[in-house]
This record gives sequence, structure tokens and C-alpha cells, in this order.
Amino acid sequence: MKLYSTLDKKVKEIEPIKKGQISIYSCGPTVYFRMQIGNIRAYVNWDILHRAFLYLGYDVKRIMNLTDVGHMTSLDDFGSDFGEDRMDRQAHREGLEPLDIANKYIDAVLDDFRTLNILAPNGQIIPKNLNHEGVQDYGFTRATEYVEEMINIIKKIEKNGYTYETKQALYFDVTKIKDYTIFTGQNLDEKEVGVREEVGVDPEKRNPADFVLWMKRYGRYENHIMNWESPWGNGFPGWHIECSTMSTSLLGNHFDIHTGGVDHIPVHHPNERAQNIGAFGHPSVRYWVHNEWVVNKDESKLSKSKGNAPYLPNILKLGFDPMDVRYFLLSINYRTRIQFSIEALEGAKNAREALLRRIRELGETKGSVIPEYIDSFKKELENNLNMSGVLALINELLKEDFSKEDILATISDFDKVLALDLEKSLEKKETTELSSEIKALLEKRMLAKKEKDYEEADKIREQIEQMGYKLLDTPEGQKLEKA
Repeated sequence: MKLYSTLDKKVKEIEPIKKGQISIYSCGPTVYFRMQIGNIRAYVNWDILHRAFLYLGYDVKRIMNLTDVGHMTSLDDFGSDFGEDRMDRQAHREGLEPLDIANKYIDAVLDDFRTLNILAPNGQIIPKNLNHEGVQDYGFTRATEYVEEMINIIKKIEKNGYTYETKQALYFDVTKIKDYTIFTGQNLDEKEVGVREEVGVDPEKRNPADFVLWMKRYGRYENHIMNWESPWGNGFPGWHIECSTMSTSLLGNHFDIHTGGVDHIPVHHPNERAQNIGAFGHPSVRYWVHNEWVVNKDESKLSKSKGNAPYLPNILKLGFDPMDVRYFLLSINYRTRIQFSIEALEGAKNAREALLRRIRELGETKGSVIPEYIDSFKKELENNLNMSGVLALINELLKEDFSKEDILATISDFDKVLALDLEKSLEKKETTELSSEIKALLEKRMLAKKEKDYEEADKIREQIEQMGYKLLDTPEGQKLEKA
């Protein structure tokens, strides 16, 4: 498998620490609100990665965190430690306790994952009855359940000389990491802090890029709802320490792949890497792999705060199938920005429905997979998850002279990775719930044909087609398809 390694700045052959096994930590959602389509893209991308490794025969150990404490809104160049805690803020807005907010939106995450055929991190299909109470059994980790482990890792970082303490917080001193800016190559001296009035800057903080390991209940956080006792006072962990703790606690001090969005490259992932070095004396992650943004037509990032980021339930209410959304998000390589619009989603819907029509024409009986196409499919997956190549391969296969049964078996095998429910589509013979108006027009046209009034029959055909249907005259009678 070849993937784009952010630190190496090139596509690299993935060489697992243990042969035949792959360990993956995926940065998961902060569960203070629903995921928007830009967030969801990451999880479709990494679901494809997960399924690809399974398809290629790897033993996959993967976990995904659920951030339910300590994720601050970013208000300066480095991602402020002194913004609002997202969980606390949403709890006040909805009149609930922070853990109730977390539970509510963990359930929403599970609903979205189920709807889009995204596997649980442990590789299982997410059961319909799974909710926030049982997520740990499926490879999800909740930050609030690892606070003791966070404190222990912070103690190691402190013992190794990477920290300093102020009245407000315990900080990681990034100047102790020689290659702290390895991800971006930026100069720390170019950065300034406190660019907005509401950022409460700690006057004892030494460097703008230094980040909080443990925030005390002091000043603006004096009444912070979620808090724990620690050697540095009552308070709560910084966001970055959560991922270092959960990843290394479950995958070890050395693991293969860490996934996340490109928005994690400037701050979150450099901080994670620094913490790992501070705690263990070496980086823990072998390959950092990042997905690009979903953007608007003007290339601006989709954002919950700006109100320009649609949520999955709202998209589905427009008449799209969940698999239209999955097709849209997987059809473009994870390293390429996707421009989101209803028109683009319509394009994906049309492409998927055209594919389904061609697959239905094959029949329902499956034969044997075609070895050369299985080999080509594996090569496209191994080539940095070349999904456009995979879709081109399917179109090529549908034009081949192989038996319909073997073509169907091969495409069904591909769907173990695509997870587009291609086999289920064979069971849905394009049934359409017809309105009483359409039914009346069909009866009227049938009568016109019976009376050999073909001019009237053609007028009714045009009327029906203007309503979005394609009318076919078959030996079995009139049939409708969505245009």
C-alpha cells in the first residue's frame, strides 16, 4: 500500500511495524454538535482505507477518539488554549450537562456512520441498537474515560523536562523540540498571539506556540463544569494530550498510521508529536496521513460557525440517497479538495444511478470473480487509494465480454471496499411510488392507445415526461423510470 506521508511530503510505501498487521489511530469528532459534510468526508475516506487494508489481507487494529472535553475554539494562529470549551459552550446553549451533550452527539455520529456504511473502528458493522453506552466495545475511545492515563503521561513529560507551570496552566515548552515545525516548516517567531479581545492570554506563557497540557480552574475557567483533581490543581486536560494518550495507550509507543484532516497539520498534530517525544523520547507515529477539505464553490472552507456546512439529515431530506453522498465523497482522492454544491451532489447521484442500472442489466445470479480484474482493483487501492481508477475499472469491466455472472461477482467483490450497497440494488428493481395524478395519466394514455388515438397518447407521454419520468412501452405494458 502506498499513501501520501505528510512528514515525507510524498507518496510512500507503507511498511508496517509488524508484518501483515497495521495499526491506525483516527482523529475522531468533537461531540458537541452534529458532524457537517466536511467532517464526514474524513470518515468516509478512512473507512475506505480501513476496508482496503482488510481487503488486501491485513490484520487491522484501529481506534478512533471521541473528544468530549477540553477542545477549545481556536482564536489565534496556533489554536488558542483560551477559547471557549466547545462542550461547555454547547451545554449552556442547550441547557444540558456536558456529558449529556456528548452522549447526544455520539449517538448522532453513530447514526451518520450507520447511514453511510462506515465501519466501526474495530472493523464491525455498527449495530442498529448501539448507542453511546457501548461505543468502547467497537474501538471508539472517549476522552473523559482516559483522564487518569492523561495525567500519568503528563507526569512523564514533566519529569523529562518539557513543561513549565503558571497560575493558570501547565504548558508544554515547544522550544524543547528542535523540529517542532517539521509539518509546516514555519518559523515560530513569525507568530503572534492574542489577535482577538476575547482571548484570555496568560501573561506567564513564554512562547505563543506553547500549549496547555493541563488547564486549571482559574480565571475564566473557575466555574468549568467538567473537572478533575491532578498534581497541578483541579482542572481539565488540554485537547492535544487526549490523542497522544489514547493512541499510545491502545496501540503502543510505536504505531503505523495516524489519520486526520489537513486542518490538524499546523497545530494539533505537531503538538501530539511533541508530546510523544516528551513522554517516550521518540515520535510514536510512523506515517501521518491527512485528508483535504470539502469547500464551497468559492473555495472557502465549510464551517458550522458560518452556517454554510450542511448536515447529513438535511441533505437526505432533499431526496438524496445516503449512497449518493458516499459515492460523492469517495469518488475523489482524499488528498484533493472537493467542491460541495447540490449540483455536484446531483452529478454523483446520476453517476451512481447510471452504474446501478448497468449492474441490474447483468441479472441477479453471481458467478466467479475475474482474477485479472481483482489484481487491477488491488493495484488501484495500493496506489494511494486511487478511487477514480477504481470507478474507471468498473466501467471498463461492464464493457467486457466476460459472462454477466462473473462480472457481477467481481463488482460485488469490489463493493467490500466501496460499500455502496451495489448488491442490495439488485433487490430494488427501480420501484417508484406513483402519485394519483401519474396513475390517472397512465390509465388515460392506455385508453387512448386502445382507441388508436395515438396523437392523444403522445401528448400524454410528453406530459408524463415533463413530470420527470421516462415512459417505456414494453410487451408487458407501460413502464416508468425516473428521468
